[in-house]
Amino acid sequence: RAREFVEGAIAAEAALHVRPADIERLDDVLRRMETMRHPNKMTIALDREFHTAVAGILENAVLVRFIGELFDQRMNPYFERLSIYFETSDSWQVAANEHRAVRDAIAARDPERAKAAMQQHLRQSQIRFSRNFDERAAAKEVAE
Repeated sequence: RAREFVEGAIAAEAALHVRPADIERLDDVLRRMETMRHPNKMTIALDREFHTAVAGILENAVLVRFIGELFDQRMNPYFERLSIYFETSDSWQVAANEHRAVRDAIAARDPERAKAAMQQHLRQSQIRFSRNFDERAAAKEVAE
């Protein structure tokens, strides 16, 4: 929930301050994300890069570091292993589309839409992870 609250506000503010170079950076990250085969360590790094790039639009090193640290708390070696096990190329494509919606709202300079897109992405990310975790756990129980 912390990421949803903070990153939603950052995305809204970013929509008010975005410059063409910022959009180019987001587009570069998105291009690399969309061509990656998931899951692997690089896709996780690109996910982090996208979120810190959004914060970077505000040119505030504290916010960039904070977003990076929020992301890193979740991305420890244990979670990386879980992520690779539970995430699929389909879930990665859905996440990439959600990132694209955030980028488009920021590029349109629409703060409310940017906030909503970021919050929706983070909620859906949590739902995807929880659903995949529950489905795999249930399948394992049935198999035993």
